[in-house]
Amino acid sequence: MSTQTMASISNAISALPAPYPRVSLIKHYKGTTLNLQGRIIAIDPNSAMIQATQRLTFPILDGMIHMRSKSFSGAITATIHPVDYAQGTFQLSELSYGEWRERKSERVQPKYPTYLAVNYGGVVYRSFLMDISTNGMGILVNRSIHRGSGLHTGAKILLDFQLEPAFEFKNIYGSIVYWQEVGQQLIKLGLTIFPDRDQEADLKTYIHRRHEEILAELKQDSIRLREPCRVENLYF
Repeated sequence: MSTQTMASISNAISALPAPYPRVSLIKHYKGTTLNLQGRIIAIDPNSAMIQATQRLTFPILDGMIHMRSKSFSGAITATIHPVDYAQGTFQLSELSYGEWRERKSERVQPKYPTYLAVNYGGVVYRSFLMDISTNGMGILVNRSIHRGSGLHTGAKILLDFQLEPAFEFKNIYGSIVYWQEVGQQLIKLGLTIFPDRDQEADLKTYIHRRHEEILAELKQDSIRLREPCRVENLYF
């Protein structure tokens, strides 16, 4: 960890009043954003102990999470460690601090594997849809597409795809915002999309339904975690 990173985390931590305030725990789960509440028990530049306040938190506590407070403008990003169900606590490590940018619109991950046809320069390229909102999407393409295709940041493309169960989209205009390498074979493209009025209405309907479905799936996961039900699992 660099000296600059350590300093930024230390500054963010020193801005927290005592006793520590509640914090927002932000987790991207199946594309969508979940905002949960927690309380800092202890924190230093290397790790933090968090008390959970919602049982809903636990099914999605894995990997990366973001922690925000009114006491600092950015967000602390950290890796989650195993939950102590008896105490309702979990530990964060690998803390880093940086700027925070709110998402402009709800984003979801399709329930079923979804492929797109990316039309550029008279050639159609096959890609995989990671997540989608009404104004953008993330897709995966094979690294070989980058060679000789002419695709580049800012390139204008046309997209054809279908979202189950019954939403079909043809000739949605898009633009490549960024490239990001994913392993040795894949590249993630971040796209801005420009649906027409009817396409946008269908996207809004699909995204709302899928968001509600994701929350229902999360609730079912939570119910399964409470079985067999023990006293310490009921409330924190």
